[in-house]
Amino acid sequence: MRTDLLSELSAAAARVEQRHLDRLTALGISGRVIAEMGLQGPPFGVVRAVDTGQGLYEPGDGPECVVVPVYADGGLVDLVAFRTDQPSRWRLRVGLGWALGADQVYVPSWDNEPLQMWRTPLDWLRNEGVGLAVLDWDAPELRDLLMVESMTADRDIGARLLEILSRPVRLPKLIVRKAVRLAA
Repeated sequence: MRTDLLSELSAAAARVEQRHLDRLTALGISGRVIAEMGLQGPPFGVVRAVDTGQGLYEPGDGPECVVVPVYADGGLVDLVAFRTDQPSRWRLRVGLGWALGADQVYVPSWDNEPLQMWRTPLDWLRNEGVGLAVLDWDAPELRDLLMVESMTADRDIGARLLEILSRPVRLPKLIVRKAVRLAA
C-alpha cells in the first residue's frame, strides 16, 4: 500500500488551529516565515502520530505532533513529525527523507555563505528553512555534504558531521579485462 504524502499533509494542514500557530510563534517561528513557506504548499500541519518503530510514524491515536514536508529533487518525498515539547525526537512517515532543506546541498552558493546545519526540525523552522536539518544520520546522501564548500554548525552537530564525513570510503574490487585481439 502506497502512502499518499500530499493527501496526508493536506489533511494535517487542515487541522491547524490558531492555538498551533500561537505555539509555533511562542517557539520562535515567525508568521511571515510560515506564510512564505506556505507559498510552495502547506508548510506544516498537525497530526496525532503513533511511533511504529525504526524511526517511523503513522497517523493514529498518539500525541499531537507538528508535521513538516520533506522535499528532495524539488518533490515531496516524506513527512517528519515531532512534538513541540520534545523537538529533538522526530519520526519520518515513509523513511525516504534524509534532511530538511536537502536541495540546498546541490545548489551552488554564489555568495560563499556556509551551509547552516541545524539540530532539529524546529531549529530549521526557526531559521526560516535556510540550511539543513539532518533527519537520518545513516542516510547515504550524507556523503553528498562533501560537495559543500563550507558549513556552520553547533559543536555536537559539527563533531558528528566530521566523524561521518571522515570515514573511509569502501571501494569496489575492480577487475580489468584484458583486451582481446581478433585475427584479421
